[in-house]
Amino acid sequence: MFNSTKKHSRYWINRKNWLQGYSSPEAINHPHRKLIVQVLESFSWFSLVEVGCATGPNLVNIVKSIPGRQIGGTDINADAIEACEEIFKGGHFNHCPANDLMMSDKSADVVLTDACLLYVGPFKIRKHLQEIKRVARLQVVFCELNHKSFLARWKLRLLRGYHAHNYKKLLESEGFYDVMMYKLTERDWPGGDPWRNYGWIIKANVPR
Repeated sequence: MFNSTKKHSRYWINRKNWLQGYSSPEAINHPHRKLIVQVLESFSWFSLVEVGCATGPNLVNIVKSIPGRQIGGTDINADAIEACEEIFKGGHFNHCPANDLMMSDKSADVVLTDACLLYVGPFKIRKHLQEIKRVARLQVVFCELNHKSFLARWKLRLLRGYHAHNYKKLLESEGFYDVMMYKLTERDWPGGDPWRNYGWIIKANVPR
């Protein structure tokens, strides 16, 4: 059955049971988060903001593995941001949508997203990427649903209400360069679809 992305967005805006979800040990220790950390360890940076950070399961791993960095995040759920402010003392967190980040230009070395842009349709994804580009200074790292085939992307949207994008093509068209892609494996994200067929880690340099 088709599930609209508006329905997904309403769910995240109104979600309350964070401790049973993204703050649980199972969520924090999900294998794909280790891969994100490995990517972030591969280049030099000081500040990072995660767009769609929830209660910060990625940030917990980043702070633990790469100490001494400035971290922050944004989310459309006010309770999630309030939790982050309690968990990450001294971090910078904002309650705002991904296409209107409450941050100044080039204010973070890295912008990270993890299963955030899959709620953004094909007619709005460029605005989101442009907003991320405005905030990021050096690199972007995405863990998102990606596919070159229009038919495969359409099928995913029809059946699951999620959006995959051709990120290499989109990022390069927006001026990003040195786009690197890594297909997630069953080991990285156990449990099957949609991540088995659509899940990728994407890293790119931000245009100056």
